[in-house]
Amino acid sequence: MKKNLLLTLFASALILGACGSESAESEPAADTEETETTDDTTEETATETEETEESEEVASEETAIEFNQELETDDKFTATLQTIEHIVDEEWDEEKYEVTFDVTNNSEESLEFQARSVAINGRMVDESLLMMSQEVAPGNSAYAVLTIQDYEGGELPELTGNFEMSLYAFSWDNMDYEYEAPVSVSLDQ
Repeated sequence: MKKNLLLTLFASALILGACGSESAESEPAADTEETETTDDTTEETATETEETEESEEVASEETAIEFNQELETDDKFTATLQTIEHIVDEEWDEEKYEVTFDVTNNSEESLEFQARSVAINGRMVDESLLMMSQEVAPGNSAYAVLTIQDYEGGELPELTGNFEMSLYAFSWDNMDYEYEAPVSVSLDQ
């Protein structure tokens, strides 16, 4: 038993020793080559950095339409349609629209804001493309952002004509409260 343990320890030490001596011998040669190619590497790195910065500028495009339009609401909250943005990120192959609302909760209970019945240029947008749910505590405000994005690689509807939807507000604390604020704006500006 002791012989097997000693043999295993000796073999392990021999293998580890061989690995350590091999890397120690090759390091000086790498240092010599490194000094010779430092100037070339610096120039290549600078060129790559410039190319990367240029591609990042092209990789994402944003087009925003500002509205700052107050919506018809009740005494429990106020809402303003801020912007509608078209965002294209070529690096991640993503295209989406972001509709931003500034909502203020004037009530005594938390309110949840969601998007309902979204239509662009008279055509309903599939609900699987929509994502928006923002909870706002009493007396606070927040940006509620509706994201319209096709995660399956399909086509988004063209952002022309009219944009219509309902900003749906409700309370989890008071199931009797719900309100739909109509949103209708022209995108041809």
